[in-house]
Amino acid sequence: MCKTSGCVIVDSTMQQFLILVNTLGVMSICTVVYSLLQRQVPDRVLRALFVGLSFGAAAMVVMVQPIYLAPGIQADTRGAFVGMAMAFGGPLAAAVTVTLAILTRLLIGGQGALTGVVVILATAACAGLWFAVYRSARKRNWQAWILLSVASSLPTYLALHRYADTGEQLKVFLAMLIGALMICFGKMLETEQRRGRRERELARAAATDALTGLPNRRALENYTRELEEAGAQDVTLLLLDVDHFKRINDDYGHDEGDRVLQGIAAAIKGTIREGDFAARIGGEEFAVVVRTNDISTGQQVAERFRQAVQVPYGPPSERRISTISVGGFSFNRKPFSYLDGYKLADLALYQSKAEGRNRATITPYLQAA
Repeated sequence: MCKTSGCVIVDSTMQQFLILVNTLGVMSICTVVYSLLQRQVPDRVLRALFVGLSFGAAAMVVMVQPIYLAPGIQADTRGAFVGMAMAFGGPLAAAVTVTLAILTRLLIGGQGALTGVVVILATAACAGLWFAVYRSARKRNWQAWILLSVASSLPTYLALHRYADTGEQLKVFLAMLIGALMICFGKMLETEQRRGRRERELARAAATDALTGLPNRRALENYTRELEEAGAQDVTLLLLDVDHFKRINDDYGHDEGDRVLQGIAAAIKGTIREGDFAARIGGEEFAVVVRTNDISTGQQVAERFRQAVQVPYGPPSERRISTISVGGFSFNRKPFSYLDGYKLADLALYQSKAEGRNRATITPYLQAA
């Protein structure tokens, strides 16, 4: 080794070994972080953002511990992390990783900074072409991972040809290291991606009513718990119950009853506003949580649901229209409580039933007190 202007200019096997160990360690940490993100972050956009940040941080680490070829000129394995970000986070994650990598290379500076930026952009472009072809996980076989390894390592390999003093051994070493990382860790990350997708699907199924596609009671309880923890006020809880549903099942069969419930769920989905929450909580009972300013607003919202949720059923010769009764409770300028709200909304629903059904009754907080 020889030292020139504060940089270590190397060809040695020891330096190649150190960059190998460093890159393997950083990639292992990325694998653990990616696994956690797959399990803990259900939102796709937010997950992609965090994937980009994690691979971007990894690229920054390997760039500050490179092999120095000359003062201001370095070689490292940043291409592996740019390629991984594209493969497992998509364009958003890749954009975040590329941004962090470019900023880091510019801060490092030196005469090779511009070439380094070009290598990062070229790697992202090659990985982007790969992603366009192999976006579907079903297409990602061994051949696909080999192509990604080539796409991620080729810009680095070609860039090293600019420097006559760069030995062929180093070029091959870096290209093979990046390629091997893409294949080995790519398969590991792919396994974590499948496992995370499966767990998210199971969690979604556990919180979703299979018949209607609406959230179920468990999801409602989780949502209302968040409202309580946030100290939410001006919230109205509505309970919707299908009138004479047993008669529909008895007269026309359970298949027709299921179709009515599906139609009602579709009508509810089409009626709720952004920020509202609807769930099926029982056989023919639904719940809707809405933000309201006062009791009159709550009454208007309840009436809108009552009018919208009317589903035809029965044979064409004796077509009928299903109706619902609505009971609600409004927390006007008071903290929301699911247990109190449910109990009082249920009493209001009972009142709607007692007064002839197909009507909406909303109880304000002060009246209940």
